[in-house]
Amino acid sequence: MQAAFLRASNPVYLLQSNSPDMNTRTNPMKSAPRLARLSFVMAASVVGLVAASPVAVAAPPVRLQVVAVLPPTGDNVAPDLLRAARDILKDHLQRSGSYTVVEPATPPPSADEPTATQAAAAATALSAEATIVLRVTHFGNSARMRLTEYSAGSAQVVYWDSILINGGPDEMDVAIQRLVHGMQIGKPVRESAELETVTDREMRQLNRREANKSFGVHLFTLLPTRSAGSSFTAAPAGGIFWLYDARSWMADIAVDIGGHSGTFLIDASIGGYYPFLREDFTPYVGGVVRWSEMQLGGAGASGLSFQPTVGVLLGRLSSVQMRAEVGYFFNTFGELGPTDPVTFAPSTQTTYGQGFVLSLGIGF
Repeated sequence: MQAAFLRASNPVYLLQSNSPDMNTRTNPMKSAPRLARLSFVMAASVVGLVAASPVAVAAPPVRLQVVAVLPPTGDNVAPDLLRAARDILKDHLQRSGSYTVVEPATPPPSADEPTATQAAAAATALSAEATIVLRVTHFGNSARMRLTEYSAGSAQVVYWDSILINGGPDEMDVAIQRLVHGMQIGKPVRESAELETVTDREMRQLNRREANKSFGVHLFTLLPTRSAGSSFTAAPAGGIFWLYDARSWMADIAVDIGGHSGTFLIDASIGGYYPFLREDFTPYVGGVVRWSEMQLGGAGASGLSFQPTVGVLLGRLSSVQMRAEVGYFFNTFGELGPTDPVTFAPSTQTTYGQGFVLSLGIGF
């Protein structure tokens, strides 16, 4: 250990130990060829991996159906518009990405709409799979465009639909685009509309039948068969109603108020009814949903009531109407009984009221 300490403290020894060995020193001139060989090996490996990997196969092109387009025909339509319809039809077929369009060299001699046999023969002559026939019928301020696709082999109708336009020739492009899109996706024209193919007619508000309306007053009475009171007490009331007659069904809205001898009622109701006849006199059946604040001998309560109803309506075809009804109501809310007359203690018994309803009203 002493010898090692002497060697470590000797400056000459330290200088000799830290100096590089001339026999082990790396020669830069010799390391460059090694780096070049390493780079070559790595490049060759990458090329080999790329060559060994499977080559991506391009997706096959989409198959286009070859269709023959015959010149459009029409009634009360100018020849220039028919030629424009042919060009528009060809453009939309090509733009859809599903069809290749071919045309006969010479148009058919007749201006009438081709039959199925003639359309199939034209497709066969042009080596097409189907024939597209467009028919335009103009009447008044409207026109109907009908597109039919016939199979070349069997002359069967592959697709058929039509569309009504009211916007004149300016809407012809939209209508033909709609027909082509419906044929392409195999859906009716009414279900193939897109943002750009909504017609002027479809943007109009739908026509609705006008329901007959009458305003009236009615009187009625509740005859409870089950109530919070200790004895039977009728509850008379009156109110106003609006009756709407839509021919196959009827509906009304009513507001009422009434009461007598410890009973009280205020309500708003909606009713729906089915009339059995379409004549001046008709019986009907239906139901009423009523929100009411009701006191039938107890502490009072509020909530919904349901009431099946039968009735008759006289003067359905007149400006004055009479209606009579019989119903049975069911309260969905419970009413506490009256307080004890001796101890004045509140009742803990809850009763869900129900009973008959008799009503008579006049409308005008």
